[in-house]
Amino acid sequence: MTNGRRNCSLVALILATVGLLNCEDSKPERNPFDPPPNAPKLPPPVTQPPKIEGPPELSLDASGPKVGFSRIVLQKPEDFDKLRKEVQGVRDQFNGKDVHVVASRDTNTQWVVAMLKNLEEIGATGLFVRTPTRKEFSGELEFLSQQKAASLPSCSVVAIVREDRGTAVWRLSGGTASKRSKGFAGPDLSMTADTLERYYKGCKTSDTLFVSGAEGIEWGLVYDLAASAKKLEKAKYERLALLSEPPTAGRPVRLVH
Repeated sequence: MTNGRRNCSLVALILATVGLLNCEDSKPERNPFDPPPNAPKLPPPVTQPPKIEGPPELSLDASGPKVGFSRIVLQKPEDFDKLRKEVQGVRDQFNGKDVHVVASRDTNTQWVVAMLKNLEEIGATGLFVRTPTRKEFSGELEFLSQQKAASLPSCSVVAIVREDRGTAVWRLSGGTASKRSKGFAGPDLSMTADTLERYYKGCKTSDTLFVSGAEGIEWGLVYDLAASAKKLEKAKYERLALLSEPPTAGRPVRLVH
């Protein structure tokens, strides 16, 4: 009986020793090229930001126009050549396509004119401008370039925001301009609406309104004037044209062909 117990104990000891050896043998061998366990962790590799698909954004604000990420400061006449070169650089993205420009209210009206002119030169078809405005007006309008509107009848109507923020309405051919005084925060568009409807009746062959602003008048006021004309009930100004230069109220407006 004693021998049996000894034999059992011996077998158990042998099995335990074999199990221990098997456990030690089953441990994976360490790769000599692996860093030590206490080595500092390296930061994840830097990846390039994803490329932005689609055409670059075109915008204007009080600081100037932007073509994609390029800001153009327009302080001297030669600076407009810089804008032209930047727009020429995105010809492939806009040639034969509609283009949408975002313009803040406080940007310079002539900067908007220059941007649209350059876009037309590279083959853009529809020229659309988005600008914050009154809730009853459209937040985006399409404008004809002066070149495309050059063949319109001379009885076509012209409306501008004057230096004193009033308005003046007359015809391309010239004549006495009907002037309206400014309202609380800008042109009195209600009074101007009556004038626009009256002038519209005198030129049934043209559905286009030419708009502009005097030197120094911010774009938002010109935009409001154009947007208000699209809401008239007794006049159907289907198209809007932006004049290349501020005209003199009552004087004939010469269009560039």
